[in-house]
Amino acid sequence: MKSIFSFWILTIGLTTILSGIALGEDVDLLKSGQKAFSEGKYKKAEQFFSQAVAREPDNHKALRALAETKIKLKKFKEAESLVDRILKMPVVKGRNVRVYIEGDPNPHEAELVDETVMVLDNTPQKKEESQSFIRGDVGKQIPHYRVYMMKTGKMKLLPKSKTRIQYKGIPTATRDLALALKTEIQKALISTQHQKSDEEMVSIAAGCFQMGSEKGNPDERPVHKVCISAFQMGKYEVRQKNFQAVMSANPSQNVGAELPVDSLTWDEASDYCKKIGMRLPTEAEWEYAARAGTTTPFYWGTTISGKEANFCDNTCELNIREPRVSDGFKHTAPVGSFPPNAFGLYDMSGNVSEWVQDWMGAEKNYYQISPEKDPPGPRSDLQACMRVNCIGSQAITNKVYRGGAWNQHAGELRSANRRDSHFQLRPEGTGFRCAKSIQ
Repeated sequence: MKSIFSFWILTIGLTTILSGIALGEDVDLLKSGQKAFSEGKYKKAEQFFSQAVAREPDNHKALRALAETKIKLKKFKEAESLVDRILKMPVVKGRNVRVYIEGDPNPHEAELVDETVMVLDNTPQKKEESQSFIRGDVGKQIPHYRVYMMKTGKMKLLPKSKTRIQYKGIPTATRDLALALKTEIQKALISTQHQKSDEEMVSIAAGCFQMGSEKGNPDERPVHKVCISAFQMGKYEVRQKNFQAVMSANPSQNVGAELPVDSLTWDEASDYCKKIGMRLPTEAEWEYAARAGTTTPFYWGTTISGKEANFCDNTCELNIREPRVSDGFKHTAPVGSFPPNAFGLYDMSGNVSEWVQDWMGAEKNYYQISPEKDPPGPRSDLQACMRVNCIGSQAITNKVYRGGAWNQHAGELRSANRRDSHFQLRPEGTGFRCAKSIQ
């Protein structure tokens, strides 16, 4: 697992990590903890960082130092709890801080201008202290904060060894990094909870249906008769716990063991199905299974109330949201959160879109020439493009995905609706389910 905290430590340097904690012993605790961490002595680092957090429970830099150490020790629940403490802190704009100076019992309101300014120890702190910058490398250099004191309206240089800076909240960038760290922790927790894939399958009887829609987009026409042989279809969209167990990776942006895997390439979806002895469904199989004998735009009827599927509702932050409807979820929902269709399949519409086997025929609508019996999709024999860069038309680079998603508008949930993307890209909000032929 990539270490986000290590990135912070190595790229911005120890002085920045220590900037929120000073005054003698606190600095020593962080320095000692970091030294132990860099030497791989995580138990010892845990002790130092724990003491630092005990002294200053709201110091987000000490909290994330301890969280990263907990990750190294595989104490993922404890690490998540520490990150959650950071995420509960208010987000502040600017760099307004409270300054505590050794020997002064009263805090001072200030704006942090520079976290580290190196000042010669023999430079007297005169009236214009803000001008006392190092012009060369003569003499011993001492790290200082440069702050603008709100009450006096003056700049001051304050030695870090005698000053403590307390943020009134966390910067937006700090929150973003904490969210990313929590995502990695959640993925690690998923790995500890599950050991194998256990896809539940539903047997779909053979039958014929009218594929496409005359009222939809041009690539949904003409409506044509298709007959499908019996096969099996995944009861649910592939969960992250299953995907991680097989693939040892999780590309999802919305993380949770019971959430559908999302934002993955067609290649990754296809590989997962192959590794468990299955395959992706063809586009015709997918629509046949989604409709489940219905001819209405959605497999539940003609309108959406918010109780049928997960799409971009009034809690969605995108500009395509439907402000009049709520489905109860801002992003993805645990699989099976909405009623199944008549075949017993869950989330065939909404939650995440689903990759299918077919290439998208762009030069000529495949629906005009597709065979009636088990259509394999255009260019079904074309495999030379896989896992290498393809040069050519859209017909040999784009794969189809179906069903709409949490980040798409309500119309995308129609059973006949089609979308496509390059098979090596990761469309946000796109997942899959597997299928299996019945011999």
